[in-house]
Amino acid sequence: MLIDCHVHAGELGKHYPDWWMAELYRGWGGLRQYSDSKAPEVERLTLGQRLVRQMDSAGIDLMCIMTSDHRRVYADRLGPYTPNDYLLEVKATAPERFALTCSVDPLRDIHESVREIERCNTVHGMKVCKLYPTYDHFDPRDRQLEPIYAKLVELDMTMQIHMGWTPCCNAPMKFQQPHLLDDVAQRFPDLRIVVAHMGWPWIEECMALVAKWEHVHADIAYWGWFGPRKVFESLKLFGRLCGFDKLVYGSENAFTTFAPDLMRNLNKQAAIVRDDPIPDADMEKILWKNAARLWQIDTTQLEAARRKAA
Repeated sequence: MLIDCHVHAGELGKHYPDWWMAELYRGWGGLRQYSDSKAPEVERLTLGQRLVRQMDSAGIDLMCIMTSDHRRVYADRLGPYTPNDYLLEVKATAPERFALTCSVDPLRDIHESVREIERCNTVHGMKVCKLYPTYDHFDPRDRQLEPIYAKLVELDMTMQIHMGWTPCCNAPMKFQQPHLLDDVAQRFPDLRIVVAHMGWPWIEECMALVAKWEHVHADIAYWGWFGPRKVFESLKLFGRLCGFDKLVYGSENAFTTFAPDLMRNLNKQAAIVRDDPIPDADMEKILWKNAARLWQIDTTQLEAARRKAA
């Protein structure tokens, strides 16, 4: 089974300005990577239909789709923004194939952000909230954010948080390093945290953070561009230090369709680098079991569908 914990929902030109996406994906082949295909039969599909098409093609059972709100840090609020309720529209395409990750920009209005998180959880059942310190220009250690962290603990929600580099020019690097979460984990030891991208390029710093705190995890979104050898060696190091209960597979949109094959064939690298392969039981944790636990996904229907297909 495969659950992808890191896929952004939104439409080009509507939720994501073309100029912003061109900047973000210029290192990975440009917008064509994000938009899947310019074929007319694809262009006519809704986003939900396109994502289901991608899942079926790549052998993905479920996607955890997320929103973002970066309006505040751009003039005239021209930055990217996907409303949380848009996720409901995407999920309606195939309710059993999507889990929903809401998002807020905390500094737009802390109290409204808390209310929005509570609404997404209690009304729509969303179990994870994504925060973006570098994109929204805030330090996760800022005590203004404590009501948000406290609300996530109260609601038994997981916090997924972008840490690490981005090509976006309006994203200060001083807010990207994983060690910034050390204070957060100390003040809120029961807060479940998923550090997106394993904080690349500060991946060893992220591993140290994950190893230190019981409820801190990491995902490997964007890692499709590293190549199998680096991914294998990094995951082996992570496993030795942190254990595989704390590592979650995610692709990021540019790598949705080919990263699954990279992961399925990853253990072929073991012979090349003369190391032991990652055990099948641990690969299962990475590829779906850890995501199912953190996103509180009932996989019964997915497992039944797989058995039927087999």
